[in-house]
Amino acid sequence: MSAPLTAEEYAAITGEAAPEDFAACLALSQSMLDARTLCFYAARDPATLPLLIQRTLRHYCAYQTQAISLAGGVAGATEPPLAGGSVGSFSFTAGVGANAHCPAAAALLPLLVSYAQCE
Repeated sequence: MSAPLTAEEYAAITGEAAPEDFAACLALSQSMLDARTLCFYAARDPATLPLLIQRTLRHYCAYQTQAISLAGGVAGATEPPLAGGSVGSFSFTAGVGANAHCPAAAALLPLLVSYAQCE
């Protein structure tokens, strides 16, 4: 798929300028989308898709790209999640089965997957 998101669109959707690692984070975001949709969108020109799907693809990529960048970029997003830790008398345990998708991007996956299945 050609890039479904520009740095300008990212800024318009997230309200923040594109991060320095925008291209790398976007590439990982697209790979995550391909994995969840069995590469349905990988061989398609976004301009040939319905406007709702084009918009949803841009929003998915923007939210997931933002989450990847905020997690420390590609390296930070691909590291295993911290299981827990302690500082003095304070300790914490992370939830089991951390989701790689940010909530905003994950909320868009059912629409993208269902469209892929109907085609």
